[in-house]
Amino acid sequence: MIEKTKGGTLLSQVHQVCGRVWNKILRENGMADLEGARGRIIFALWGKNGVPIKTLCEKTSLDKSTLTGIIDRLERDGYIERRPSETDKRSTLIFLTGKEKEFANHIQKVSAVMNNIFYKGFSDEEIVQFDSLLERILENCKEAD
Repeated sequence: MIEKTKGGTLLSQVHQVCGRVWNKILRENGMADLEGARGRIIFALWGKNGVPIKTLCEKTSLDKSTLTGIIDRLERDGYIERRPSETDKRSTLIFLTGKEKEFANHIQKVSAVMNNIFYKGFSDEEIVQFDSLLERILENCKEAD
């Protein structure tokens, strides 16, 4: 293995810069409520209902204590509601309330804008290869977590 690599540092920088660009695009399109981790949670719930908190932790890569605080604020703002599981009384399920639908018409547009920025100058083959490599890195990191 190569002794000195930049992958981890580059991924961290990409994460920071892309987060700022994504939030800017959201604000420009009247979707500031979806900035940061709030948006990750809403996106993870989109099209699904009754998602356990543990599953949301996995889908958003947020730890449970961080996720709980954000869920509290999303519930306060009317985006989600908590309900006890009917099959497992120890489990709480998270449901969208429908308020997020106000963003449905714009989300594909802002996602396309971000993808155009992110993959500018990449061929389709490079995109597929890059995504595959990132998935492998993610799995390696999850395994170590």
